[in-house]
Amino acid sequence: MDNFSKSEKEIYELRKQKISFLNEISDESFPTKFSKSTTISNIVDEHKHIDDGTHTDIKVLIRGRLLNSRSFGKLLFFDILDQTGKIQLLVNSGEIEMVYLKLFENFDIGDIIAVNGEVIKTKKGELSIKVIEATILSKSLRTFPEKWHGLKDKETRFRQRYLDLIVNPESKKILETRSKVVRLIRDYLHSNNFVEVETPILQPKPGGAIAKPFVTHHNALDIDMYLRIAPELYLKRLIIGGFEKVFELGKIFRNEGIDQTHLPEFTMLESYQAYVDASAVMDMVEGMCMYVFEHLNIPTKLEFGENTGDFSGPWEKVSMFDLVSKKFGLEIKFNSDFKKISQELKKQDVVFEAKSIGLLVYELFENFIEKEIINPTFVIDYPVEVSPFAREKKDEKGITERFELFAFGSELANGFSELIDSEDQENRLREQAIKKNQGDEEAHVEDKDYVEALQYALPPTGGLGFGIDRFIMMIVGKTSIREVISFTNLKPEN
Repeated sequence: MDNFSKSEKEIYELRKQKISFLNEISDESFPTKFSKSTTISNIVDEHKHIDDGTHTDIKVLIRGRLLNSRSFGKLLFFDILDQTGKIQLLVNSGEIEMVYLKLFENFDIGDIIAVNGEVIKTKKGELSIKVIEATILSKSLRTFPEKWHGLKDKETRFRQRYLDLIVNPESKKILETRSKVVRLIRDYLHSNNFVEVETPILQPKPGGAIAKPFVTHHNALDIDMYLRIAPELYLKRLIIGGFEKVFELGKIFRNEGIDQTHLPEFTMLESYQAYVDASAVMDMVEGMCMYVFEHLNIPTKLEFGENTGDFSGPWEKVSMFDLVSKKFGLEIKFNSDFKKISQELKKQDVVFEAKSIGLLVYELFENFIEKEIINPTFVIDYPVEVSPFAREKKDEKGITERFELFAFGSELANGFSELIDSEDQENRLREQAIKKNQGDEEAHVEDKDYVEALQYALPPTGGLGFGIDRFIMMIVGKTSIREVISFTNLKPEN
């Protein structure tokens, strides 16, 4: 109990003593189960329109957590909360049996109780349950925040997420919305004949993305292994194996920085479909998002920070080269003279590190344009240097059939016409391995097993990675990724 203050420890001990007393008062205290209760939302829906001062003679049994208490003479008022909502309890000390009055006198804020009572509406218009009987189900030994209805400190909210969910209804609603979004995405993919699969989280090689992995050691095999940075290479092995539509929705781990839109542990959807290209994948992404909007019954105009984004389709498709050319007033193609373009940019005091046209365009887009994209936009024509798994365009060497979807300045999705040429893939991975040996921690590793799989023929395939957390952030209008996940890792307090 080292994490208690002196006053907290005293309260803890007093509440602990009440457990024995509550057991003495009633042999029904602390049952191992409690069922057959009515949800608070059902009571509210069925009786919210009754007149003020009405006694219905309708008895209900409910369970939940006590959140507040007030007393006015012989009348005691409490708020009780279950998963569906909150309602007021009314205890008339002059009418209720003494045993139940004693129970309420020993209940504390945070206790989980059950009550049997009559549905009424007070003269002031408050729908309530007039308590007849009560039972203690679980004792809260710690005190809740003083202002339980306004737990605002972000450090406390995310470190003690359970308290945040109890006292801030909006936080619970966000996680409920998340659950609905994830279910709808699955529904959409299943309805389009995708097969949901699972691939390894522990992998012998950290493949499928350019990112720094977490490393651990597998004792039984005596080898280092990595938390996956993407399920991509395993999902494409399934396409090689004969599946034509697969997806996986799960956790991804990248040992990188933390900010408003990035966490080292996040949730991503990846899907692969044989015999289609990146253009078909873009159509699928837009259709999937529209399906979510429609079934959530929410508007397609979203407020996010200081911006409003219009998600009604069709979404714009625009070349990265065109965006950069327009931004800097230059005509930049993949075959443009790098030295000449560099000189023109330096005249505009533009600072960059790239050594080729492809890397230059990508760097300029990332640093100057990406953050300005508010409405959902498919950015296409990615340079081959930053797209190790995407197919080159047949008529434009150096440019890949790759897109990224941006909205509110953040990437939402990344998709390709997947590279199927095993020799080309082997060469690109070898180039990535050289960069890694030169100190680039995020460069891709060589993966001879995956190249061997490709040698058995991957059909033309369209692939997708879609950020679940960011999509939910935009839907609920929260600019911090921590708001839309249940729990997040924080630095230790000491």
